[in-house]
Amino acid sequence: MDRNFKFHKDQTALLIVDVQDKLIALEDRSAEVLGAIQKVIKGFQILSLPIVVTEQYPEGLGQTVSGIKSLLGPNQTYLTKTAFSCLGDFNINSALQAMEIKQWILVGIEAHVCILQTAKDLIASGKQVAVLNDAITSRSIYDFSTAIAEMRDIGVRISSVETILFELLQDSLSPEFKKISQLLK
Repeated sequence: MDRNFKFHKDQTALLIVDVQDKLIALEDRSAEVLGAIQKVIKGFQILSLPIVVTEQYPEGLGQTVSGIKSLLGPNQTYLTKTAFSCLGDFNINSALQAMEIKQWILVGIEAHVCILQTAKDLIASGKQVAVLNDAITSRSIYDFSTAIAEMRDIGVRISSVETILFELLQDSLSPEFKKISQLLK
């Protein structure tokens, strides 16, 4: 339950959970959260780090929103699920375990359902997890704040897009520093 860990580029991946057409319109702070998710995607692309994307029952809830799909490009894989936890789906669980990533950063919706259950399962499987509170949301601020508290209680690190991107850089002499710095201005 150590939340005092640092992220390292060679061990870290981004998991974007269920940012879909029919969900995003209902969420609190949806435009702000979408902007934060787009920033973290661009940051991970600059740093050449892996990005995994899930969709909850896309037949009913629609696909990942176009503002994210266009950033990720045509080669991005979208893993579909009906389980709320990403690890509750056999194929997604297998794909994540095969990546041998130790540190996961979660963004997406909804904080109190799919994000919370995925975070719990990642922690239970021995992974280090951070949730970016500016890049997750719920329909209700009460559900959001309850999810943040519960995740912190189980050992999830609560952070933000800017904090994590600078932590992954580690040094202003990093070759990606200027691009990340410009992105965050």
